[in-house]
Amino acid sequence: MFTRIQTLAWADILIAYAMWMLMIYLTDVWKLAFTYSAGIINVYMGLTGIMPLFMQFIADTVMGNYWMLLFSSLAYCAGMGFLTMSTPPVLSKLTGTCGSYEPECIGDTQHILFYAALALIAVGTAGHVTSLASFLGEQLMDAIENISTRSIISAYIGNIVTFFVSVVAVLGLPYIKPWSLHFGIPTICILVATIIFLSGSRTYAYVGPQGSHLTMVLRVLVAAASKLFRRHPADRYQLHGMSDCPLPRTRFLRCLDKAALVLPDQSLEQQQNNRWRLCTVTEVEATKLIIDLIPMAISFIFLGLLSSLGYTYFIEQAKNMNHKVGSLTIPLTIFFWFYIQAKMYFPALYFGVSGLFCGFNTRTVAPVIGIMVSMVLGALCCVTAAKVESHRLHVVKSHGLLDKPDERIPLSVFWLLPQFILLGAVEGMFEISAAAFFDLYFTPALNRYMLLFGCVVHGLGCIGSILSVYAVGKVSERGGMPSWFQDTLNKSRLDNYYWFLCCLCAINLVMYVVMRFWYAWRSTDAQDQDDSEDSSCCCCCC
Repeated sequence: MFTRIQTLAWADILIAYAMWMLMIYLTDVWKLAFTYSAGIINVYMGLTGIMPLFMQFIADTVMGNYWMLLFSSLAYCAGMGFLTMSTPPVLSKLTGTCGSYEPECIGDTQHILFYAALALIAVGTAGHVTSLASFLGEQLMDAIENISTRSIISAYIGNIVTFFVSVVAVLGLPYIKPWSLHFGIPTICILVATIIFLSGSRTYAYVGPQGSHLTMVLRVLVAAASKLFRRHPADRYQLHGMSDCPLPRTRFLRCLDKAALVLPDQSLEQQQNNRWRLCTVTEVEATKLIIDLIPMAISFIFLGLLSSLGYTYFIEQAKNMNHKVGSLTIPLTIFFWFYIQAKMYFPALYFGVSGLFCGFNTRTVAPVIGIMVSMVLGALCCVTAAKVESHRLHVVKSHGLLDKPDERIPLSVFWLLPQFILLGAVEGMFEISAAAFFDLYFTPALNRYMLLFGCVVHGLGCIGSILSVYAVGKVSERGGMPSWFQDTLNKSRLDNYYWFLCCLCAINLVMYVVMRFWYAWRSTDAQDQDDSEDSSCCCCCC
């Protein structure tokens, strides 16, 4: 049963490695300018970050994890199929175009299939992010009571197969030169994985939609709006569920407190039956926390802008550098592997070290510092990328390769390895630290939505990188100077753009620190006011 579900994850790995090379496909086959290719990929990456929040809401309210997983897997199959068919040789006879990998062989049909494929793959990715781990967790909960040696062995086999699939993706896919096969093999894999997943439908434990916590936020907003002109009660303990609220009371957004206001002209039972008119204080305070953390979460948008570099400009830099180590040719996907490893293991290293220094405060202190560490690593990544790009451009000019964008540059591609590792560390540190940070304030279900909201911000950052490139390019043209972004990478000044991102990262870090101090000061001030109110109440009672 578990192996059938894990086949979807194995197919996801192959697709991730295949899609990581999309930048090279657009610049080599479509012959697009590298900035335009990066724009297409950033829109695609932005959609894969934005959509999981809405997919989670649909899964929780309408479909459940099984049907969401099935729907997204079918979208994956269709998307990868369209992407394969969009390569010139596949439909050349039907469309009357040539079959070579040249831009003149790509007609309107191929363009439509390609963009439809990206949209469907984004839906498939978002659905798997939303429901694959959740559905597997449901099966594990059901199997705990019936655990057997066979299930333990299958789990170990699954981990081993996952490792070998990664090895095949790193070492096998890059040597498949025809792009129709490069995309076609993952297409076959996701189709077979979906069929295997469906074959076990009778053995799965099904959990229906349980309702979404986003509905709670909407209920609080509607209930507060319906009592907008009502007065606040003189005693805060008159609010519905005040005595049972496990969350600390906050003094901001007091207009939302009216959602828990019990009206005197109706009985309590009547108002409790309409959950869109009366909410508990716990629901109100949880909604306040979500709204309160939105400004701080927006400061994370820069990390999305930074992570988009790993799928676009970093790959374009590596494409024409020297890939040989002795007589061995190193595939570009090895850098994606290093990126993934840094993303997985650097956060574990950080939290292990922080446990030695922070002691019992690790749970509260380490996440906050971890987010700051990710921003510092982001600045280091930009500095490293700028220095390496300056050196690469120096080598290009010294060998007369400015007007030869397709010529091999006599510079080892491993000069780019540190920036890939730092970028993976940035993303891993941010994701794990943000998850631990939200875990301090929210229940697991709400924490899930806050993490997905972080994905939305990350996706907006990816899309925002298009605007940043456009704005920086226009500003750099002032005074008669050439734009930092030319038709080819060798004539561009990506190093200046990386220095610009480094400055933005430093500003973002300062904003985050200021907001953290402001949150801490406000919480202390509110606690002091609550203590003074409680003491005054005690004096009155005496």
